[in-house]
Amino acid sequence: MQSYPSLEKKYKTTQLVLLVNVALAGLILNFIDASLFSYELQYYILIFFVAIIGLPHGFFDYMISQKLYGHIHNWILKFTVGYVSLAFLYLLVWILYPIVALIIFLLLATVHFGMEEASIERFVDQSKILMIIIGSIPIMLPIMFHTDNVFFIFEQIIDKNLIVPDFNIILKSTYLLLIAVVLLLDYRKYLAYLFLIPCLIYLPPLISFVIYFCFHHSINHYTESIFREKLLPQTFSLRTFLFGIGIISVVFTLIVLVVMVNLTEYSLDVAIAKYTFIILACLTLPHLLLNIYYETTKY
Repeated sequence: MQSYPSLEKKYKTTQLVLLVNVALAGLILNFIDASLFSYELQYYILIFFVAIIGLPHGFFDYMISQKLYGHIHNWILKFTVGYVSLAFLYLLVWILYPIVALIIFLLLATVHFGMEEASIERFVDQSKILMIIIGSIPIMLPIMFHTDNVFFIFEQIIDKNLIVPDFNIILKSTYLLLIAVVLLLDYRKYLAYLFLIPCLIYLPPLISFVIYFCFHHSINHYTESIFREKLLPQTFSLRTFLFGIGIISVVFTLIVLVVMVNLTEYSLDVAIAKYTFIILACLTLPHLLLNIYYETTKY
């Protein structure tokens, strides 16, 4: 039987090959005919991959919680109540102060993505400046290079008109130079960005988000959680666990979308945008706090 480190290396390699193929396919299709990624198709691709790959990776939080609090009576109930309460608290912020909530979400996502990229290190040992720069890449590149499209999505999410900024060539060039310097500091570790950065610059923002969030961030989280952190429940096989959390995520997604479309005036595309990003935002807060705490205590 292969050891956990060798299995992690094997699946990391498989994940990188998959990412490269998906990224190249997206770039080639976009080069051949950019209209292939129609407005409707982008939203269907978004909700499909987020439901089956993106959202389920948060289920490992329960395994982290068991490691941290398994000795406490009724730990699973107490953890669930606390986790959901934080998510609903943030949802309340979205309802009352949507612009503030959007800004907080972008900041949380930056920290979360950056922290995950350096996950081999404890959070307290990570360079916070490098973490923020790396974590900002999947957020700032689409904003800079697809400003109108990104702010259109933002306006769908928060139901408010926003002032669209203008990013000139100097700002874009300076930011690209900055991330090039940071990535070159450890180029082997950040090899995937050779393919992610062109996607974030040239592909429609929803497509590049799917490639980054699902095929890079989420699958990396699966691999590290299973083979490095050993968070797979002992009562399940790998296939059964992944299938189970995928089904739960898909069913939950379908129920929420049906409710949103039938009980509100939202069109399907707006419902998908709101569901995807607001749910991710609400889950990111407790997910981020839990993982930061875990990273600072596991060694």
